[in-house]
Amino acid sequence: MSAPDLEGKKVVVVGLALTGIAVAKFCARRGARVVVTDGKSAAVLADQMAKLDGVPVTWELGGHDTSTFTSADLVVMSPGVPTLPEMTAARAAGVEVIAEIELAYRFLSPEATLLAITGTNGKSTTTALTGALCEHGGRPTFCGGNLGNMPLIDAVDHPANAPGGLIVAEVAAFMLENCTTFRGATGALTNITEDHLDRFGTMERYAEMKGRIWDFQRPTDLAIANAADAWVMRETAGIPSQLRVFDSRPGAGVDRGACLSADRASIVLRDVAAAGDEVYPTSDLVIVGNHNLENAMCAYIAARGIGLSVDAVRAGARAYRPLPHRMELVGDLANIYFYDDSKGTNVASVAASVRGFPRPLVLIAGGVDKGGSYAPMFEALDGACKGLVLIGAAAPLLRDAAAQHGVAYPVIDATDLHDAVRRATGLCTSGDAVVLSPACASYDMFQNFMHRGRVFREAVDAVGARRLDAR
Repeated sequence: MSAPDLEGKKVVVVGLALTGIAVAKFCARRGARVVVTDGKSAAVLADQMAKLDGVPVTWELGGHDTSTFTSADLVVMSPGVPTLPEMTAARAAGVEVIAEIELAYRFLSPEATLLAITGTNGKSTTTALTGALCEHGGRPTFCGGNLGNMPLIDAVDHPANAPGGLIVAEVAAFMLENCTTFRGATGALTNITEDHLDRFGTMERYAEMKGRIWDFQRPTDLAIANAADAWVMRETAGIPSQLRVFDSRPGAGVDRGACLSADRASIVLRDVAAAGDEVYPTSDLVIVGNHNLENAMCAYIAARGIGLSVDAVRAGARAYRPLPHRMELVGDLANIYFYDDSKGTNVASVAASVRGFPRPLVLIAGGVDKGGSYAPMFEALDGACKGLVLIGAAAPLLRDAAAQHGVAYPVIDATDLHDAVRRATGLCTSGDAVVLSPACASYDMFQNFMHRGRVFREAVDAVGARRLDAR
């Protein structure tokens, strides 16, 4: 597909966060008549608007005008923007409505290699680790997308968007929902667990959106799937590409893909880039936990699948460090440790992070409920949790779920995150941990999970803890 001509076209950009700002700049540079629309008011969006100073855009804030959508040549949706009546009206009027990643894809060089990664949990770590492996392969590499650092549209003007370049992108179900051609030469799906049911309604619909990572692939492309996840494997039915799987279950054997050695000391790749087995010591990795072994298996398949050398994979694994806000140790106070897991925005993520946690913990949770059950989280907390401190709109739901589970530890409401850290610290004794892992979305109290993580660190500072993170 040749890149579309935006010169003189009316492009409506929906949502003025990081991605919307990048899309507005991108389209304006290419001569489009850009309208930026957001349901929030100009007063609330003042900081974001300032980032478009000097860019010729028309503002439509505090709501949306249907006629703006129906008269557009193209509507570009930012991630997380819900299906709006104006979108439906635009489509009925024959206007194309697409996700930002779809627009970016249409401008990518067909001679660059796109590796697209999705999943309910682990996709950010898998994406960042894959990016690190690619960088150690010595080829120009872009790593971004839904990671929160650089939207995929930024890859278009990156050196990686050229023959031989590697573009690694995290993509979300919200994005895939509004794609019509988006295709990764490698498409990976880490797992599918209850999340975003407030948006998609059913697990079947949510899984279908995740499975779109493979819908537009070709027979020469590579699909990577979690063999231990029934929802993921259901979505592999009928895909057009070559399937490789990973499986972390004890004793699991795979014909083509990745598994763990019997002593779980190595990742074994089987018939991925070469005939036979390749063995990678797990000691190369700083990240720990079974869920991170799965992330690494997925990343290794992706890297070897595009021809990176064994040495590049091992060097990249040894150099990789965890992303911020993913169970990141950020402070200690009198041998009480503070962990920022603000990216734990759903129940399955929190359950995976706290199961087998190495010390007793007090959990700070809450925010915007996503419509699933909290039971798996409370099951994972059994025997490890000393207290639960609740914040945000979902606090009553979490309190009810804790009561239904019959928890014996204190459940306390906090007015804000600073109050939550103070109260959680008060429940701890030497050797314990305060963990922010909310199991909920952030946007009732914060701009995003990164903002929530930053406020948590500020609150950790405020109780007098010594900062341990280097960021």
